[in-house]
Amino acid sequence: MLKSRSKFFLHARVRRTDADEEEFDDAQAGHPIERRLNRLERVSAAYRGQINLRFNNGMLVTFESADAALLGACEMQHRCAVLPQVSRQKLALCVGIHQGVVKQRAKDGADDARELAAQLAQTNDAILISQAMLDGLNQDLRKLARPLKETVSGLAVFTIDWRREIPSGAYGGESFWPTSMHSLPISPFLYLHFGLKTVEVSETSPAATIGRDPQSDLVLSDVHVSRNHCRIERQPTGIVLTDQSTNGTTIVSDDGTELLVKNSSSALKGKGLLFFGRPFKGERRGGVRFESF
Repeated sequence: MLKSRSKFFLHARVRRTDADEEEFDDAQAGHPIERRLNRLERVSAAYRGQINLRFNNGMLVTFESADAALLGACEMQHRCAVLPQVSRQKLALCVGIHQGVVKQRAKDGADDARELAAQLAQTNDAILISQAMLDGLNQDLRKLARPLKETVSGLAVFTIDWRREIPSGAYGGESFWPTSMHSLPISPFLYLHFGLKTVEVSETSPAATIGRDPQSDLVLSDVHVSRNHCRIERQPTGIVLTDQSTNGTTIVSDDGTELLVKNSSSALKGKGLLFFGRPFKGERRGGVRFESF
């Protein structure tokens, strides 16, 4: 018998900070709202979120875990923050997250998690979460939260310092592609797993960038990582990693082979770990897992 499952509801809304949103013509302005929503969609997919509803200036996304929801929200803010603003029409991203229950049976009770998440998404360029959401986070991510004096529908509210560097331990180590995935893309292709995030290099996404630049497909905040550290792309002969960094990239295959790539290229074959800007010293934590097929 199916049971109700706990989910984490993320409500994201793009709003103008200086005028009535009804007067704003997104197409005439060059689609700045659409560009932001497209980025929110890509981030949601990377953290395995499910978009339940997309509206004119935002969306509702559900995540399986509190960690995935919060890490996704932080990346949403970073990715929108680097987009150019429209003259005299500043846009802000408001994000609210609350834990709720997905109704799976007719007798399951009503749940107002969606409405509460929407009520939390009211502060410009901020992420607000409820106590229930905070309780589901790992210890490293809880350090990003700060309590607010005001409440929402009687619930305690916390703001997240998304601009603060997130420690690698907050990502929870390796994660793997869901076992529910039965069919794989056309070869060659590759999956990068960093904690709760998955990036693919495939026929539909032929390249991925890695670095400190917020516009990278995989953003790493470690001080040893270059702004545009490396690029991994799909070529007729296979998957190739091209390093363009100061400290290089270390490839550690599952068979024990270790290779330092610095300002050069190397094929990625099989499975293993990537370390950016630092050597492998037997500690797997902080490495990015790759699977090449």
